[in-house]
Amino acid sequence: MKKTNQPKEIMTQINDKMDQAIINDDFDQIERIALNPNHALVKTTQYNMFTDQVSFVNKWVNISEVFKELWDDINSDCHDYIMDLPQYKNMDYDQMVDDYDKKTYEWIKKTDAWNLKGFGLNYDQY
Repeated sequence: MKKTNQPKEIMTQINDKMDQAIINDDFDQIERIALNPNHALVKTTQYNMFTDQVSFVNKWVNISEVFKELWDDINSDCHDYIMDLPQYKNMDYDQMVDDYDKKTYEWIKKTDAWNLKGFGLNYDQY
């Protein structure tokens, strides 16, 4: 399947645009970013290796590939988003990953997003 995840620079740009819009009281820009269904405000962890401290940061994340790509194929910001969803919040990590991959695989089967025959696979292997 062709990867369509936006590079980190683009999401960084969106976070910078949101910061500028807030500073400038540009409500139209704030609304464009906040109401985009492919963006979500996510609480992510940030590790400072110099102080050995972990902090939490709220940032905008591209979630367009959530439930369209398997767990191992999405970035850690999307992992944070998924782990914060109500259906996964109190679930065991391994069970959550299995459940997420099963739901994603169902979407892939339904939409034929992968041409599995081209990879020598069939839909019954999962």
